[in-house]
Amino acid sequence: MKQKKRRQLGKKITRNGKRFGALLFVGAFFVILIMGGRLFQIAGFKVVNNHNLTAATRLTFMQKETVPATRGQILDSDGQVLADNSTVYDMYAVLDKKQVTKTGKPDYVVDKKDAAQKLSGILGISYDDLYAQLTSNKLQVEFGPKAKNLSVDTYNKIKALNLTGIKFNSQPSRYYPNNRMASHIIGLTNSTQNSAGQRTLGGILGIEAFKNSTLRGKDGIQTSLGNQNETSKKNQVENGNNVTLTLNEKLQATLENRMDVLFAGTKAKSAVAVLMEAKTGKIVAATQRPNFDPNTQDGLSSAWENLINQGSFEPGSTMKTITLAAAIQEGKWHPNATYQSGTYDINGQKVVDAFGNGEGILTYRQAYERSSNVGFAHLEQALGASTWESYINKFRFLKKTGMDLPNEESGSMSFEQPIDQANTAYGQAIRVTPAQLLQAYTAIANGGKEIKPYLVDRVTNPETGKVVYQGKTTQVANPISASTAKQVLSLMAGVVNADDGTAKQYSLADVGYQVAAKTGTAQISENGKYLDGLTNDIHSVMAIVPEQNPKYIMYIAVRQPQVFPDANIQITLNNVFRPVILQALNDGDDSVKSKTNQVTVPDVKGLSISQAEQTLQNAGLSVTTLGSSGTISAQSIKGNQDAIKGQRVFLTASGSVTVPDFSSWTKNDVLTWGYLAKVKMSLTGSGYGEKQSVTAGTAVTGQSKISVNFKERT
Repeated sequence: MKQKKRRQLGKKITRNGKRFGALLFVGAFFVILIMGGRLFQIAGFKVVNNHNLTAATRLTFMQKETVPATRGQILDSDGQVLADNSTVYDMYAVLDKKQVTKTGKPDYVVDKKDAAQKLSGILGISYDDLYAQLTSNKLQVEFGPKAKNLSVDTYNKIKALNLTGIKFNSQPSRYYPNNRMASHIIGLTNSTQNSAGQRTLGGILGIEAFKNSTLRGKDGIQTSLGNQNETSKKNQVENGNNVTLTLNEKLQATLENRMDVLFAGTKAKSAVAVLMEAKTGKIVAATQRPNFDPNTQDGLSSAWENLINQGSFEPGSTMKTITLAAAIQEGKWHPNATYQSGTYDINGQKVVDAFGNGEGILTYRQAYERSSNVGFAHLEQALGASTWESYINKFRFLKKTGMDLPNEESGSMSFEQPIDQANTAYGQAIRVTPAQLLQAYTAIANGGKEIKPYLVDRVTNPETGKVVYQGKTTQVANPISASTAKQVLSLMAGVVNADDGTAKQYSLADVGYQVAAKTGTAQISENGKYLDGLTNDIHSVMAIVPEQNPKYIMYIAVRQPQVFPDANIQITLNNVFRPVILQALNDGDDSVKSKTNQVTVPDVKGLSISQAEQTLQNAGLSVTTLGSSGTISAQSIKGNQDAIKGQRVFLTASGSVTVPDFSSWTKNDVLTWGYLAKVKMSLTGSGYGEKQSVTAGTAVTGQSKISVNFKERT
């Protein structure tokens, strides 16, 4: 019975197994059929769930890479490069002994003592510090700031050592061939890293910042597929455009040299100088002190502010020219009328002249020539506060000029009280920038038409040369009539020509030019009070040359000079003004050509001392050499620049420096020699060198101090 049941159960299981097998076979058949159809669909149409498989596959293997744009150059008006592209390198060392080359050689630092010794002299890092880093228990090390931002020259020197394991990361940088020249105008960049780890440059100061998007260009996108590279036409790289400035490198070099001497000689807190074309608004030279080296950033920490359009200040007596123009325009100017100088009471508060108790009864013409605060307070009262305020606005003070530099200030003014209203007439209680002051004076130089200062002459595509932007002369106001402007120019000329005029130092009568100028001495306000003493003033001059058919306007200001190398600070400022303005005028057209013969300075660098001196003398120039051996390494006026016949050129060579005979030398030349020789100079008197404390021919030492007395020629 049991056996019968087992047979029946076995047959049942067999039948069930056959049924399951049949079902499994049928199911498998349908699965294969469906998959075959799907594969046929994919193979035939390359579509899955409405997605194109070919496109999806391409995207899987496609990589995108940013192609950085090349930053545009900054050029001077003659096409000389002021800012260009370069590469800097960050050095590091591989210490991991597992790192080997493809050929199995060590790719880490093997001889650490040798590496430390050789790198020390190049990097300026001590052997001990380098060796300590190279023997540290790390896989890779860096060496701090001195091993970062290495120049191409330094990089090549290190590469030439063939040290294993010494590696570099490169990054883009900017190179400024003239170092500190016009550093605040040209500006500065810094390097930032994008999400892909690539470093790009961005402007943070000056034209580099103001025209950053123009210089920067647009990055491209490069796509890679398999072993083929494809560049998307829609995302091709657009290199940055070149920016050409209105600056003239030759004039700029002369201005920089003169300002170096002024700043060192006066030990001032700061100084600024700008030379602008009167009729166009083009700034052809501009600088400030302190400045900085954009290649090394030396000096940057104390010189972030651009003094031309930032750091507004009370202008002092240069503002009197604007008051004068308003009074003439309103019929309130009576040059021969008189007033009592010295002090003037306004509602119990006093206006005081700079010359103490005054000079008695003066005419209003004398008030301008001698720069009397009291006289101009009277003029403001005659105009009336509202009328005077309207002229402040007409001349566009308290408004940004819109010149081609970032972060411009608009200035400020206190005008609520009668004493403040009077103060603004002679340059107190109102803060302006040099850019605003220069712009206002263009109305005087241009028959009443006020012209905007500008720095960008044009923007060009570097590949095609096409001009994509052209700077132009822009009239921004017409505050006075042509006849008023002409009268003001004549009165400014009187400040230069009068025996007691405050700008008599700026006369160019000896070379055939009539200068129109106004000087300024501005007090500095701190914590609601004015600082005392000439060492706490801002001393300035605004000059228009020539008076007839003006071509240039020049502004120079020095803040808080601690040393006065001349009997009058205006003599010191003239040592900047005269050589720069004459060089500018001599480059101009014949209608304003100097009567003095102009010569082109030969380039004598690399010549022997005797050859260089003879070459310059043959060109009609006076020569003084600092040094006694070797070849000429530098000259005070660069080769191919223009100079006045008989002008002194200083040459630098090797060897000892001896004291020259300063007889008949100008103060300007004596100061220049002292600056180049690094000798402290004490100057007294005015005119030309007569006596000196150290005998000519004496060797200069680091402790030398020389006194020179000057005397006017009769």
